[in-house]
Amino acid sequence: MDALLVGLDDRNEEMRALMESAGLRLIDVFVQRRQAPDPKYFVGKGKLEDLKATVERQAIEIVVFAGTLRPNQHHELEKALKVQCYDRLRVILEIFTRRAQSREARLQVELAMLQYEIPILKEWIHSAAAGERPGFMAGGEYRVDAYYETVKRKMKKVRDELERVRKERALHVSVAGYANAGKSSLFNVLAGEQVLVEDRLFTTLSTTTRILEPPARRVLLTDTVGFVSNVPLWLVEAFHSTLEEVYASDLVLLLVDASDRLEEFRAKVELAADTLIPGMDVGKILPVLTKTDLTPPSEVRSRIDILKDSSFTRTPIAVSVLKKEGIAELHSILEGEFRLPVEFTIRISQTAENAAFMNWIYSETDILSTAYPENTVELRLRCRERDVSRIQAAAKVVSGPSVSTSS
Repeated sequence: MDALLVGLDDRNEEMRALMESAGLRLIDVFVQRRQAPDPKYFVGKGKLEDLKATVERQAIEIVVFAGTLRPNQHHELEKALKVQCYDRLRVILEIFTRRAQSREARLQVELAMLQYEIPILKEWIHSAAAGERPGFMAGGEYRVDAYYETVKRKMKKVRDELERVRKERALHVSVAGYANAGKSSLFNVLAGEQVLVEDRLFTTLSTTTRILEPPARRVLLTDTVGFVSNVPLWLVEAFHSTLEEVYASDLVLLLVDASDRLEEFRAKVELAADTLIPGMDVGKILPVLTKTDLTPPSEVRSRIDILKDSSFTRTPIAVSVLKKEGIAELHSILEGEFRLPVEFTIRISQTAENAAFMNWIYSETDILSTAYPENTVELRLRCRERDVSRIQAAAKVVSGPSVSTSS
């Protein structure tokens, strides 16, 4: 759709990128230089007439404001301009809508969009109560209050469905980081998958999960949505399940772009720490410095020092997917992280009652050898420490358990 960008200065590179990722066709940029948005119209009242003329002359379908619109501003602008008005948050939601593929991701987007609409709806209801009879969101006259009640019921339904979906989720390793930090590229290398890789914000929204290729073939590797700075708490909470997937992981690969400017890099590291550490054990977060091929060695070292001095406790690793530098070391870290250290030899009767347990054994442990003495199955295997008690309860232990120092 044809869109006009409205800003208070010329620094609109991020908004341009967001609009492109949202599929909005930027027709023109309208700038009024001022220190702060007008409390009623975002731009000054005099400039509003110029803005209306620009919208009409260029047949603009959507006006995007480079900032956050308060509900009263949104109401006044749509009433005056007679077209849909988006702010930065709405553009981000449009990106989420375009990228959502899984059932959970679509529910997340739907809930966030409903939460975004609620305060705007309240403003239209307030205006109607005051005697105005405007078309709602430039879409014609109808009962806004009835729609408001519908939205509230829909939000409850979506929340209930999200809770059901979340209970079915289980993850192990998450690849997390800011938009365009190289998450999908590293994911491709580690998991042997071809995920869409573009220089667009929010290319990955639905978390993409694959079995990690050998040697740690049992590990689930999940590519998560990129972080974005300067979004309000309610929007973060609306996408809480995406963060929950990170929090619930046994290990998080936190990717940080080495090619970012130093101050931007430092700010992203601090914000990532503020986002992740309250929700999980900091020892499960491994900082990974990406795109080192685009950065001089001295700057790579300075960024590693920033990571070492941050709230993260693990030693960072530097990688270049393009040059395959650091990938073998990262594989080694993952293998060591998820090795199966406990070795058993067990014997299980070949009965129908043991079928489910046998399926679990073959899927969750590493079978080293198999024998079949006297209507039994004798297995030498390696397992996780947390699975020891379950195995001891269901099988006869021939030898072990013993803890090995290598996988």
